[in-house]
Amino acid sequence: MNKKSVLAVIFTAVFMAACAGNKNAILTKEAEGQFVQATPFKTLQEEVNGEVLTGIGTSEKRANFTLMREAAITSAQADLVRKVQSKVEAVWKRTMSDWSEYKKEGFNEAMSVEEMKTLQKSIVDTELRGPWQTQELVDKDSGRYWVRIVYSASTIEKWAKEKLASENILKKYFIESQIKNVQADLEKDLESVRQRENTDKAKISAIVK
Repeated sequence: MNKKSVLAVIFTAVFMAACAGNKNAILTKEAEGQFVQATPFKTLQEEVNGEVLTGIGTSEKRANFTLMREAAITSAQADLVRKVQSKVEAVWKRTMSDWSEYKKEGFNEAMSVEEMKTLQKSIVDTELRGPWQTQELVDKDSGRYWVRIVYSASTIEKWAKEKLASENILKKYFIESQIKNVQADLEKDLESVRQRENTDKAKISAIVK
């Protein structure tokens, strides 16, 4: 292959790579545009920091405003519930890991997962309810209604740890002679969580006002 041919091959390769790069850049911009349009709410730094959980819901334009709003809130609740379940799971796993040295011999992981699911359901069914702190917007062009529920992550952690502190749960998984130690540590954690909860709620009030 002569020198001119080599240069031609190199030029073609560089040109194709540049084209591919430009195409990727265009696709990225298109994707960014779609992402921005997907929801009118900007990401909260407090959510990134793990201080709040949010649920976003929407409803198509309806003649009945009350029904439209209720549909959007129901959609937002469903989104929030999924995040609450993930938070409860994280608290459960962290607690079991923190006190792994106190676990009973023959600890049953499958039983632990089932108990965790029961805990999730209990919190969602009995604790997670309004009145909600919400941000609400209407798309002027389409009439679509948007709702974002903003909830304290520390509140969810508090509920999970309060239920974890129950002797009925602790006796299933931890050595009986160590239960008092686990409970004492959980109470310390709860005090810290309650303080964070107050801070979170103050931040939420500032966000939604």
